[in-house]
Amino acid sequence: MIKNLRPCIPVVVVLLLCWSVAWGGGRRDANSRVEDLGVGLPAPDFTLKDLEGNDITLHEYRGRVVVLSFWATWCPACRAEMPSLEALHRRMAEQGVVVLGVNGGEPVERVRDFMTNLRLSFPVAMDSDGRIHARYHVRQYPVTFIVDRQGRLVERHLGLRDWNAPEVVDTLRTLAEKGLEEKP
Repeated sequence: MIKNLRPCIPVVVVLLLCWSVAWGGGRRDANSRVEDLGVGLPAPDFTLKDLEGNDITLHEYRGRVVVLSFWATWCPACRAEMPSLEALHRRMAEQGVVVLGVNGGEPVERVRDFMTNLRLSFPVAMDSDGRIHARYHVRQYPVTFIVDRQGRLVERHLGLRDWNAPEVVDTLRTLAEKGLEEKP
């Protein structure tokens, strides 16, 4: 009987690895804070190229709440999350919330086609050498950071999330309104 199960072992291992990547490594860290980067500390700034080859920096979004999403086109959970991020981007842009995607090392053409096919309009920064992923300790996809109007890290979320859930929108709205009271 064990001999009959041996061909299944590689399939099970591959499925477990895919599940781990797609779901951020498990529920344990699903809503963890950014202890390793420091909640309330400045988000590490960066300058990367966008899909057109122009510089894009995190600092240029100071004064807005940034939903900083690290993702890849091959990631099933990332693909599932994209419509939610796009809807959030469109819904909350006028309230001072912006979605900024950071793609990890894929060809610009592939990312551009992906964005076009899914009708995604939020800006994307291309982390071709992975140095920004390393600065943010990104090891799995999707992982999303919330950065307040003053450029401080507020939260890290690992795994798939509905970015238009009422509690998420309320939290972002509160951050955006709170930021208006403080100087960036």
